[in-house]
Amino acid sequence: MNIPANPGDVITDATHWGRDDFPDDRSWVRPIPDWVIDDIAKALPGLRERTLHPRDIRPEHFPLPRSGAFLAEVNGHLEAGPGFELLSGFPVDDFSYEDTALAYTGLAAHFGRISIQSHLDEYVVDVSDKGEKMGTGARGHYGSESLPFHADGANTVTLLCLQTAPEGGESLLVSGAAIYNAVLGEHPEYLDILYRGFHHHRRGEQAPDEAPVTPWRSPVFSFYGDQFHITYVRPSINYCEVEGTVITEAENRALDFVDSVIARPEIQVSMSLKPGDLQLVNNFVVLHSRTEYFDTPKQQRRLIRLWLDNPASRHNGPGKMDWYMPEHSRFLATRGHLLEGFAALPN
Repeated sequence: MNIPANPGDVITDATHWGRDDFPDDRSWVRPIPDWVIDDIAKALPGLRERTLHPRDIRPEHFPLPRSGAFLAEVNGHLEAGPGFELLSGFPVDDFSYEDTALAYTGLAAHFGRISIQSHLDEYVVDVSDKGEKMGTGARGHYGSESLPFHADGANTVTLLCLQTAPEGGESLLVSGAAIYNAVLGEHPEYLDILYRGFHHHRRGEQAPDEAPVTPWRSPVFSFYGDQFHITYVRPSINYCEVEGTVITEAENRALDFVDSVIARPEIQVSMSLKPGDLQLVNNFVVLHSRTEYFDTPKQQRRLIRLWLDNPASRHNGPGKMDWYMPEHSRFLATRGHLLEGFAALPN
């Protein structure tokens, strides 16, 4: 992999891409083969009988004996390719909602452990418009507003589309490497600020004895070992000001430039998820967003979302979920060691 060993080198590996690499014709979408669909259907009754909590589901509980090569190819795209994959043809019309969610969870367990998504003990999240508006105490999956580009709190976020909205709701992706290269080439003076990183507002997801703002900074760009990572949620940075955290003019200029790069159409990949589409995104290398959508009484947008933690994935120190509840981080077992490695980062 052509990843720079040191910050300051242009990233030219497969994680760097743009709009022209993934055209609107869906020619790059990967259909789920018939034998994988057959494996899923055969594995479902056994998983249903086990009545396991989603966090306890492992690949052995949902055996897919003929699907190994397919799963390896998808995982390769997530870890060593562009950092995302769009699969089509998941059999959402063949099962009840409960069985669809269970089969989806069983398949997803082959890409990582099912991770908690909020303090409400949510593991399998129904993404639909419940009327909530974005703010320090609200999450975007319960509203229909457009969402800013961001990374979620786990290695991988997956979405299974059950129903589209009559209007809007497109999924947008941006390569973190493309953002980094633009900053490096056009405003390298911002790199030190972005390496230093920012405190993040936990937006009500912290443990009872924790402050609403992280005491450490999470770098926007980082190189952990020889691998590049991006960590970016601008609203969570901005909300810190409510708690008295100061964001300097220089820091805001750097963040504004990152936002201006993200907004460039040529680096955005847009996709309209169709029923049966299953999207997987590596949060360490790709940012994602969603356009505003509008439901009607006869047609409401509905997806199921899972967060996955894969210990074999790239690491970048404190886990992203540490912004919220450290006990839910995949790094809990080694959190002291990892935070020790970040001790030199200024507060």
